[in-house]
Amino acid sequence: MSKNKKEQFIWGGLHPFSYHPFVFNFIPDVKNKIILDCGCGKGIYGYLIRVVRPIEKGKIIGLDIRKEYLDFCKDHKVYDKLILGDLVKLPFKDKSVDLLICSEVIEHLNQRDGNKFLKEVDRVCRERAIITTPNLFYQTFEEGEADAHHSCWDINTFRQKGYKVYGSGIRMIIDRYDPLFRFKQALSIIATPFSYLFPLIGGSLICVKDYAIPKK
Repeated sequence: MSKNKKEQFIWGGLHPFSYHPFVFNFIPDVKNKIILDCGCGKGIYGYLIRVVRPIEKGKIIGLDIRKEYLDFCKDHKVYDKLILGDLVKLPFKDKSVDLLICSEVIEHLNQRDGNKFLKEVDRVCRERAIITTPNLFYQTFEEGEADAHHSCWDINTFRQKGYKVYGSGIRMIIDRYDPLFRFKQALSIIATPFSYLFPLIGGSLICVKDYAIPKK
């Protein structure tokens, strides 16, 4: 795959589809709730919430630093509100968000900004936060790109901050351009029931923090 072809591919939060069902296991009743999707990308979680959860008078907000992603979400009417901004200072009042989702985003921040973001999560979230991130460091784009990885977050860090941590997949790099991609993807699916219980071996971490007992 040439460099030019790689640059034409726009990720937009499209991966990894394999653990969406596990993340949704932790999404409570969202009727009449304010839901914030941090780093929403092209809106996969916003769309899935609308498809698989009765939302009634609930409101889904998408926040991302890339305008082209927000334009895509606007064209497809994924969210009730879209905000252009980063994660270091969330533009919300204290305890104004019921459910916060941040999937495969915190690793794009450096460690300092990532810790600032986690403090912001504690400030704005009043019910539950769900954060997913790779369980190992790998560079997917050239340094300086908006989608480059700048940090790696471990299980103990999240547990010390009050999160329960679960795993998905297996702890290895799975690159879509790897000739062994399909084999590694299958191995990841097979390993998930074990890494879910023993996240240390997982390729991704699903971190869940409750600020109040969510209603079923």
